[in-house]
Amino acid sequence: MLTPAAIADGQGRFTLDEIEVAAPLAGEVLVEMKAAGICHTDHASLSWKRPLVMGHEGAGMILEVGEDVTAVRPGERVVLNWAIPCGACFQCQRGQAVLCESSRPAHVMSPSAGHAHTAGTIWRGQPIDRSFNLGTLSGLALVRAEAVTPIPDAVPFTSACIVGCGVMTGFGSAVNVAKVLRAVPSW
Repeated sequence: MLTPAAIADGQGRFTLDEIEVAAPLAGEVLVEMKAAGICHTDHASLSWKRPLVMGHEGAGMILEVGEDVTAVRPGERVVLNWAIPCGACFQCQRGQAVLCESSRPAHVMSPSAGHAHTAGTIWRGQPIDRSFNLGTLSGLALVRAEAVTPIPDAVPFTSACIVGCGVMTGFGSAVNVAKVLRAVPSW
């Protein structure tokens, strides 16, 4: 399927162009993007030395699921999350998927194990990576099933789209690094 996307050229600029997005393979989902956030990392991605579909904050509707995907279904509303665990490394096996050693989404200068199949997104006849394995600044995003989390109908896509990065990063910094919240209040 053809869809519009913001493409970083790796040299400080971006263009709006069409990409071709394939149907999901096993363990993958195809998401129709409804809203995307933009943060300073998107500006930085313009110079990551290679072309890529921009965007790592987003929310949308699942259009199609690949074989073996049972946690979500077509028509479900989801937020995308760039912290996609591999499920097999030491950290994932010990229950610390947030420390995954294989799926390095923040190691942005080279492809990550967190991507959906490589030929799933094509630009100008060649496979193109998606920023932080997502590429939310496009009409469609092909991602691994682990990258999506269902959201309630009451949550607007425009509010949900920043949860996968801005909220996650801010909350994690306050709680895990600054130790601001020491106990959960029992209201």
